[in-house]
Amino acid sequence: MFNRLSNLILISALSVCAAQVAAAETKASDEKRDADKKALAPIQSYVGDWKGVGGGRGEAAKDAWGEESEWGYDFKGARAAIVFTAPTGKFFTAGRFEPGEKTGAYTFTGTVTGSKAKEAYSGEMTKDGDLVMLAATPADGRPARITLSLVAKGKRLVTTFERQVRKGTYAPVAELGLTRKGSGFGKDVDMRECVVTGGTGKSAVQYKGQTYYVCCGGCLDEFNDNPDKVMASWKKRKDEQRAK
Repeated sequence: MFNRLSNLILISALSVCAAQVAAAETKASDEKRDADKKALAPIQSYVGDWKGVGGGRGEAAKDAWGEESEWGYDFKGARAAIVFTAPTGKFFTAGRFEPGEKTGAYTFTGTVTGSKAKEAYSGEMTKDGDLVMLAATPADGRPARITLSLVAKGKRLVTTFERQVRKGTYAPVAELGLTRKGSGFGKDVDMRECVVTGGTGKSAVQYKGQTYYVCCGGCLDEFNDNPDKVMASWKKRKDEQRAK
């Protein structure tokens, strides 16, 4: 009887311990993802649906292609990232941006068009708001430096691809100009805030009878998984903004 009681007490203690460990891990994961969202905020304006054309530069000046891409947040796992898909992409059909090790730095992993190969880049935002990414190991015929620039109040996304001539020197290969779908380029538009990231909302969601917005499918999944937590975080963020 005594041994049975001792075993029950031990099992109960282990269960409590396991629950505490799980809760601590969940809290650490949430804090990491929140930190990632904050770090990704400077580039969250890339989120959205885009359509445009690209053209060659220099020796490839006659080359041209059409391209569409869809950008959004990915909250799967313990990290947050901004990802895109571009089925007709000239250089990449998909990509993933994550915060780098230091403030203001980012990493980019792209899926090479026509294969499953991945290419890695790292870089940071310039004072002019351009994101400049350098290839870790530039391959022949592939972009060694990629520069992303938002223009026209965020309605246009221009990407410049460059090859490496020699170390520290680059020459343009191609340029891709995309227009945000539904932006009413050249017109004023109603900009709503995403309750998950603070970016530009696109899709409406309902919470306690009120309409709010999210910016992409990843944020919609995040909202649907735990709307109470998302809205509590959004309210806290708004309160902090008002207090400044």
